[in-house]
Amino acid sequence: MVNCPNCGAPLEPYKCKCEFCGTWYFDFTAFDMSDGNPYYVKFRTPYGVLTTLAKPEVQTIDVWNDSVDITNSFGTHIASFTRNRNCDIGVVFHAINDPETNTLYQLDTSK
Repeated sequence: MVNCPNCGAPLEPYKCKCEFCGTWYFDFTAFDMSDGNPYYVKFRTPYGVLTTLAKPEVQTIDVWNDSVDITNSFGTHIASFTRNRNCDIGVVFHAINDPETNTLYQLDTSK
């Protein structure tokens, strides 16, 4: 990603927030979900920073529309309009045993 997907401003490398409009962005092309290799990943959670060796997998892509129906006073359907389009992408990180630490994950609660 070279430009902000929201405003088009040039993005600074090693940052994840557009300095012009404040849009957050995360470029996950650094790891290939099709190669089956594990990756070390870190997540900031309400419980602390979670670190794990995991294999990422896209499990679902759910797409749906919210529509509005227009009817006459007798309840006869006249038209439908799409109000919102939605999409949820379900990604799972399957934690595997880290051979160096012999753990599935580490949770650092000091951060």
